[in-house]
Amino acid sequence: MGLFFKADLVQFAPRAISISGHEYCLKKAEAGELARLLLLEKEVYAGRLPWDWEVFAEELRRRDSLYLLLLERDFLVGAIGCRFSLSKAHITFLAVMPKEQGQGIGSYLVQTVLDLAKSAGLKAVTLEVRVENKKAQELYRQLGFEDNFVRKNYYDNDDRPDSDGLNMICHLRKKN
Repeated sequence: MGLFFKADLVQFAPRAISISGHEYCLKKAEAGELARLLLLEKEVYAGRLPWDWEVFAEELRRRDSLYLLLLERDFLVGAIGCRFSLSKAHITFLAVMPKEQGQGIGSYLVQTVLDLAKSAGLKAVTLEVRVENKKAQELYRQLGFEDNFVRKNYYDNDDRPDSDGLNMICHLRKKN
Protein backbone atom coordinates (compact mmCIF):
# COMPACT_ATOMS: atom_id res chain seq x y z
CA MET A 1 0.00 0.00 0.00
CA GLY A 2 3.02 2.25 -0.16
CA LEU A 3 2.45 3.01 -3.82
CA PHE A 4 1.11 6.39 -4.76
CA PHE A 5 -2.06 6.23 -6.82
CA LYS A 6 -5.10 8.21 -7.82
CA ALA A 7 -7.67 7.32 -5.17
CA ASP A 8 -10.62 8.42 -7.29
CA LEU A 9 -9.91 5.54 -9.70
CA VAL A 10 -10.92 2.93 -7.14
CA GLN A 11 -14.34 4.53 -6.65
CA PHE A 12 -16.95 3.07 -8.96
CA ALA A 13 -20.71 3.55 -8.97
CA PRO A 14 -22.83 0.59 -10.15
CA ARG A 15 -24.16 0.95 -13.68
CA ALA A 16 -26.54 -0.86 -15.99
CA ILE A 17 -24.98 -1.84 -19.30
CA SER A 18 -25.86 -3.82 -22.41
CA ILE A 19 -23.51 -6.21 -24.21
CA SER A 20 -24.62 -8.19 -27.27
CA GLY A 21 -28.29 -7.65 -26.41
CA HIS A 22 -27.97 -8.79 -22.78
CA GLU A 23 -28.54 -6.50 -19.82
CA TYR A 24 -25.99 -6.51 -17.01
CA CYS A 25 -25.03 -4.63 -13.89
CA LEU A 26 -21.38 -3.62 -13.51
CA LYS A 27 -20.41 -2.97 -9.90
CA LYS A 28 -17.44 -2.77 -7.60
CA ALA A 29 -16.65 -6.02 -5.79
CA GLU A 30 -17.00 -5.99 -2.01
CA ALA A 31 -15.35 -8.28 0.56
CA GLY A 32 -18.63 -10.17 1.04
CA GLU A 33 -18.46 -11.36 -2.58
CA LEU A 34 -15.29 -13.44 -2.29
CA ALA A 35 -17.23 -16.68 -2.68
CA ARG A 36 -18.57 -15.44 -6.04
CA LEU A 37 -15.05 -14.67 -7.27
CA LEU A 38 -13.81 -18.09 -6.19
CA LEU A 39 -16.71 -19.82 -7.93
CA LEU A 40 -16.01 -17.87 -11.13
CA GLU A 41 -12.31 -18.74 -10.94
CA LYS A 42 -13.12 -22.42 -10.35
CA GLU A 43 -15.38 -22.49 -13.43
CA VAL A 44 -12.84 -20.72 -15.65
CA TYR A 45 -9.87 -22.83 -14.51
CA ALA A 46 -11.59 -26.23 -14.65
CA GLY A 47 -11.83 -26.72 -10.90
CA ARG A 48 -8.44 -25.24 -10.01
CA LEU A 49 -8.03 -22.12 -7.89
CA PRO A 50 -4.87 -20.23 -8.91
CA TRP A 51 -5.86 -17.55 -6.38
CA ASP A 52 -7.29 -18.61 -3.03
CA TRP A 53 -9.59 -16.83 -0.57
CA GLU A 54 -6.69 -14.98 1.09
CA VAL A 55 -5.28 -13.64 -2.19
CA PHE A 56 -8.64 -12.27 -3.29
CA ALA A 57 -9.30 -10.85 0.19
CA GLU A 58 -5.97 -9.04 0.13
CA GLU A 59 -6.63 -7.70 -3.37
CA LEU A 60 -10.01 -6.31 -2.29
CA ARG A 61 -8.44 -4.68 0.78
CA ARG A 62 -5.74 -2.88 -1.20
CA ARG A 63 -6.33 0.86 -1.45
CA ASP A 64 -4.89 0.95 -4.98
CA SER A 65 -7.03 -1.82 -6.49
CA LEU A 66 -10.44 -2.00 -8.14
CA TYR A 67 -12.32 -5.22 -8.83
CA LEU A 68 -15.46 -5.07 -10.94
CA LEU A 69 -18.18 -7.71 -11.17
CA LEU A 70 -20.47 -8.12 -14.17
CA LEU A 71 -23.81 -9.57 -13.13
CA GLU A 72 -26.73 -10.80 -15.22
CA ARG A 73 -29.60 -10.56 -12.78
CA ASP A 74 -27.78 -11.93 -9.73
CA PHE A 75 -25.48 -14.33 -11.61
CA LEU A 76 -21.77 -13.43 -11.88
CA VAL A 77 -20.71 -13.79 -15.51
CA GLY A 78 -17.38 -11.98 -15.43
CA ALA A 79 -14.93 -10.00 -13.34
CA ILE A 80 -11.83 -7.87 -13.77
CA GLY A 81 -9.31 -6.63 -11.25
CA CYS A 82 -6.64 -3.98 -11.56
CA ARG A 83 -4.20 -1.88 -9.57
CA PHE A 84 -3.54 1.78 -10.21
CA SER A 85 -0.42 3.88 -9.73
CA LEU A 86 0.17 7.48 -10.72
CA SER A 87 1.31 6.55 -14.23
CA LYS A 88 -0.24 3.20 -15.11
CA ALA A 89 -2.79 0.52 -14.34
CA HIS A 90 -2.06 -3.20 -14.18
CA ILE A 91 -4.81 -5.75 -14.84
CA THR A 92 -4.36 -8.49 -12.25
CA PHE A 93 -7.42 -10.65 -12.95
CA LEU A 94 -9.86 -11.25 -15.79
CA ALA A 95 -12.35 -14.09 -15.95
CA VAL A 96 -15.55 -14.77 -17.88
CA MET A 97 -17.78 -17.79 -17.26
CA PRO A 98 -17.01 -20.36 -19.98
CA LYS A 99 -20.63 -20.42 -21.23
CA GLU A 100 -20.54 -16.62 -21.62
CA GLN A 101 -17.19 -16.38 -23.45
CA GLY A 102 -17.11 -15.10 -27.02
CA GLN A 103 -19.92 -12.56 -26.44
CA GLY A 104 -17.78 -9.47 -25.91
CA ILE A 105 -17.78 -9.56 -22.10
CA GLY A 106 -14.01 -9.83 -21.71
CA SER A 107 -13.49 -7.04 -24.25
CA TYR A 108 -15.96 -4.84 -22.42
CA LEU A 109 -14.29 -5.39 -19.06
CA VAL A 110 -10.80 -4.66 -20.39
CA GLN A 111 -12.08 -1.61 -22.28
CA THR A 112 -13.64 -0.34 -19.05
CA VAL A 113 -10.23 -0.41 -17.35
CA LEU A 114 -8.61 1.24 -20.38
CA ASP A 115 -11.24 4.00 -20.30
CA LEU A 116 -10.82 4.57 -16.55
CA ALA A 117 -7.05 4.76 -16.89
CA LYS A 118 -7.18 7.05 -19.91
CA SER A 119 -9.68 9.42 -18.28
CA ALA A 120 -7.34 9.67 -15.28
CA GLY A 121 -4.43 10.63 -17.54
CA LEU A 122 -2.47 7.42 -16.99
CA LYS A 123 0.15 6.52 -19.58
CA ALA A 124 -0.36 2.76 -19.92
CA VAL A 125 -2.17 -0.39 -18.88
CA THR A 126 -0.28 -3.67 -18.49
CA LEU A 127 -1.21 -7.29 -17.86
CA GLU A 128 0.24 -10.80 -17.92
CA VAL A 129 -1.15 -13.67 -19.97
CA ARG A 130 0.08 -17.22 -20.36
CA VAL A 131 2.49 -17.53 -23.27
CA GLU A 132 0.42 -20.39 -24.68
CA ASN A 133 -2.94 -18.56 -24.36
CA LYS A 134 -3.09 -17.30 -27.95
CA LYS A 135 -6.84 -16.65 -27.82
CA ALA A 136 -6.49 -14.16 -24.94
CA GLN A 137 -3.43 -12.55 -26.55
CA GLU A 138 -5.43 -11.93 -29.72
CA LEU A 139 -8.21 -10.28 -27.70
CA TYR A 140 -5.70 -8.02 -25.98
CA ARG A 141 -4.03 -7.11 -29.28
CA GLN A 142 -7.41 -6.15 -30.74
CA LEU A 143 -7.80 -3.77 -27.79
CA GLY A 144 -4.43 -2.12 -28.46
CA PHE A 145 -2.02 -4.16 -26.32
CA GLU A 146 1.45 -5.04 -27.58
CA ASP A 147 3.92 -7.69 -26.44
CA ASN A 148 6.29 -6.21 -23.86
CA PHE A 149 8.44 -9.01 -22.36
CA VAL A 150 8.24 -12.59 -21.03
CA ARG A 151 8.31 -13.39 -17.32
CA LYS A 152 9.87 -16.84 -16.91
CA ASN A 153 7.98 -19.19 -14.56
CA TYR A 154 5.44 -16.45 -13.80
CA TYR A 155 2.71 -18.97 -13.06
CA ASP A 156 4.75 -20.91 -10.48
CA ASN A 157 1.71 -22.35 -8.67
CA ASP A 158 0.74 -24.32 -11.74
CA ASP A 159 1.44 -27.87 -12.80
CA ARG A 160 1.76 -27.03 -16.51
CA PRO A 161 5.25 -27.30 -17.99
CA ASP A 162 4.94 -23.95 -19.82
CA SER A 163 4.24 -21.46 -17.08
CA ASP A 164 5.77 -18.32 -18.56
CA GLY A 165 3.79 -15.10 -18.59
CA LEU A 166 3.75 -12.64 -21.48
CA ASN A 167 3.62 -9.07 -20.21
CA MET A 168 1.56 -6.92 -22.58
CA ILE A 169 1.19 -3.15 -22.58
CA CYS A 170 -1.33 -0.72 -24.01
CA HIS A 171 0.05 2.82 -24.32
CA LEU A 172 -2.69 5.33 -23.64
CA ARG A 173 -0.81 8.41 -24.79
CA LYS A 174 1.10 8.84 -27.99
CA LYS A 175 4.85 9.21 -27.59
CA ASN A 176 6.23 12.62 -28.53
